[in-house]
Amino acid sequence: MAEGDATVMNNFKEQLLLKTIDCNSDTFMMALYSVALASPDGADVAYTAVNEIVAANYVATGQSIGIPVVTQDDGNNWGKWDDDGTDVIWNALGAANILEARLYDDTTAIKWVCILWEIATNSNGGDYTLQFGGNGMLTLV
Repeated sequence: MAEGDATVMNNFKEQLLLKTIDCNSDTFMMALYSVALASPDGADVAYTAVNEIVAANYVATGQSIGIPVVTQDDGNNWGKWDDDGTDVIWNALGAANILEARLYDDTTAIKWVCILWEIATNSNGGDYTLQFGGNGMLTLV
């Protein structure tokens, strides 16, 4: 998991059950925001540039997380969704106040937000990294 608490969006769960989002082949982006969503629970949230950070070396819409990987482990009774095992890095990201990272599906017609992460570290002009834990972005048990 990236730094801070994570919220899996209810709409993401619904879109998975409707087979609208494919975690194994869709393109997913990570965007950084200076203002966190006021109430993400129960909301159907799509990508927006409103409150997205403005900083040197940051492109609105964020950055790709890499190749999605879905795995199943019957011995431990879990399924895991991960990026390609790499961190999301913005090189020389200009100074910005960052309160939230939003992972969204860039493939679907409506670019649904899937997971939010609370961020407590601002950028200062150096490389800015969001690092996921060894169990990936999402583990279902």
